[in-house]
Amino acid sequence: MSSIKNKIFVFFKKSKQSLGLFLYAKSSGRLNQVDIDKKLVYSLSPKKIPNTRQFKYLNNFLNTKENIVLKICLAIIVINVVYLGVVLFNRYFESTPVYGGSYVEGVVGYPKSINPLYASSRDVDHDLSRLIYSRLFFYNNFGELTNDLVNDYKISDDKKEYEVSIREDVKWHDGSQLTSDDIIFTFNLIQNKDYNSPLRSELTGISIEKIDNFKIKFVLTEAYSPFLEMLTFGIMPKEIWQEVSPEAITLNDFNIKPVGSGPYKFKSLVKNKNGDLREYQLESNKDYYSKVPYIDNLIFRFFNNYFEAEQSFNEKSIDGLGGLPLINKSNLTQKGSIKRFELLRPQLVGLFFNLSKENLKDIETRKALAKAINRDEIVEQIYGGSYEAAWGPILKTSFAYNSEVENKNQYLPEGARESLASKNLKINLTAIDVNGNKLVAEYIKNYWQEVGVEVEVKIIPLEQAQSVITKKDFDVLLYGQLVGGDPDVYAFWHSNQIGSQGLNIAAYQNEEVDKLLIEARTLASQEERKEKYKIFQDILTDEVPVIFLYSPSYTYVQNKKVNGFSGHVIISSADRFSQINQWYIKTKKTWAK
Repeated sequence: MSSIKNKIFVFFKKSKQSLGLFLYAKSSGRLNQVDIDKKLVYSLSPKKIPNTRQFKYLNNFLNTKENIVLKICLAIIVINVVYLGVVLFNRYFESTPVYGGSYVEGVVGYPKSINPLYASSRDVDHDLSRLIYSRLFFYNNFGELTNDLVNDYKISDDKKEYEVSIREDVKWHDGSQLTSDDIIFTFNLIQNKDYNSPLRSELTGISIEKIDNFKIKFVLTEAYSPFLEMLTFGIMPKEIWQEVSPEAITLNDFNIKPVGSGPYKFKSLVKNKNGDLREYQLESNKDYYSKVPYIDNLIFRFFNNYFEAEQSFNEKSIDGLGGLPLINKSNLTQKGSIKRFELLRPQLVGLFFNLSKENLKDIETRKALAKAINRDEIVEQIYGGSYEAAWGPILKTSFAYNSEVENKNQYLPEGARESLASKNLKINLTAIDVNGNKLVAEYIKNYWQEVGVEVEVKIIPLEQAQSVITKKDFDVLLYGQLVGGDPDVYAFWHSNQIGSQGLNIAAYQNEEVDKLLIEARTLASQEERKEKYKIFQDILTDEVPVIFLYSPSYTYVQNKKVNGFSGHVIISSADRFSQINQWYIKTKKTWAK
């Protein structure tokens, strides 16, 4: 009660003071009515800014129109403040990756042996091996050979000895140290015929010597420029494998539960009730000698076919899917949630002539057939522009590529028609039924028929390809060859590669080409090699033993939640993981520098 009496007393006191001021001002004539009103109000409340309690009476003094205008103004002010806040936040704060998260990759097939001795034979094995095992060198996503375990290397003057120093900070996933003994052990296993490694043929005739615990030397019988490219196999721990016999090695539990030194290590696996492997889990290697991966967990889920894998991707059960066939790309429905990468592979697809056929021995005939083909239309109409037109035997991404070959045998159908007018040419075109080849063969048939050539198309299953090539049972063969990361194409075009064991499909022979290919693979200077390969490309393009059409791409899709993938070239499908330690899912906002 006392507080109420105090408030009443204060009110009357102020009212008395206000009334006195009012009477004084009015009698003296110093104030008009407005001034009197102001004085009266301020005497009761000296603050000019209304408080929250006073604002609720605002509607009593504003008409409808004024009320609407006020609300619109307030809304504009709020919107501008929010917009300004967002702009300032985005300008002065940036998203940076942080550690954590899980990534699920869908794979068609299942792993059998992640052992580096055998992993290269199967894509699924190679994918996992690439993540678990380190190697001396690896190819990055730009097709560049890059140091992995190697610190430095020196090449002798005669180009036959390679002294290699390796990192001293590399640990196996079990905590022990990786040394030169492990590299020598792995190399010797590959060379041992009893272990039957598919890598053996590449390393035959090469010896290895230990200099110290972190230095080794490779000795070649003859100079070979692309030698370092051969050192991209995974390194195995000697301590674990040294007692395993050739007979037992494929049955060893470490084939499926490996110990490596790469960015990820084995965590667990999941099998269904039938014992089939359905899921394979890896975790990041916190002791990794290079940058530790941001993503903590990698999970591989295995599918019987691409239809199942695509369905899982569409349902967001998996975050990534590689090697997607061309005809399946339209099946993906996560249109706004997909990042799609078309990675150029070291493969050249072309029309290989059987030069032993009488109707194809004439160079001018083959040139005319080349001029009748519109490569750009094939790439655009059949492959949606994701493939790249090819003009010669060396990839466009190679340092040795000769761009001048693109000016030869361009699409000139009228000239081709004139050259072939009197030939009465009949051709059997054989195509292997893979990756759109059937449709490509129909395009080729139409091009050649338009210039007066009678064409019969024969489609064969993949299983028959080797027999057809060996027996030379074709006039023209639509075929693709993996040429590798180095421009050395000796295996495909040297005359001693003709025959059932070689890869010279067209049975092409040219003494100058033989000489150039031998010289180019023995030179250390990139510029000298480039000059040799330039001449070689000119000769081959002029003589047209093959019409090169395009280089296919490897389609890789990821959910947009995954960031950090970069690059446009892969030598093998597993190389999509070459920079996986840069991928990330989780982010935080930090002050921009």
